[in-house]
Amino acid sequence: MHTSYTVGITTGQYKALQTVTIDQQEWLSNAIQNRARIASDNIVSKYTTFKINRNEAITAVGTTAIIEAAISEGVVGIITTTNPGAETG
Repeated sequence: MHTSYTVGITTGQYKALQTVTIDQQEWLSNAIQNRARIASDNIVSKYTTFKINRNEAITAVGTTAIIEAAISEGVVGIITTTNPGAETG
């Protein structure tokens, strides 16, 4: 699965970004991918620790499967307006 985001900024914000980065799109892409990587690493670590502490096998294979398992088993939660304190890594 692939998800795309469209971000709108003002002319002033765009011009300000031009003063600090050559390729604003690349900078934004890098920022979101790096934040997702950090969250993924944290979730994998939390889930691994959770399973080890319970003496349970980790049957999920791959990062996406581990993230999905961590969410479904309540190790981490999805942040929403009704659940702003959910831990996601």
